[in-house]
Amino acid sequence: KSSLSIQFVEGQFVDSYDPTIENTFSKTTRVNSQEYEVKLVDTAGQDEYSIFPAQYSMDIHGYVLVYSITSSKSFEVVQIIYDKLLDMTGKV
Repeated sequence: KSSLSIQFVEGQFVDSYDPTIENTFSKTTRVNSQEYEVKLVDTAGQDEYSIFPAQYSMDIHGYVLVYSITSSKSFEVVQIIYDKLLDMTGKV
């Protein structure tokens, strides 16, 4: 997840990194002549097993859920987080 965030914000791929506790990345991007501020919250892996904090569902316009393709448990956690998001925000 961290490598994807850095790739998006800084335009470079980092193949090694220190484990994340939580980082926030920001980038202004332009789509069809309109500027948008994108904020990415890169959470720690172990946080995904706890209750998804309600603060992550307030005043948010979109989510990117990332999992490891080498870990079925990682995919299961993303499914749980997705279900919690639907419970908190409703189906769009």
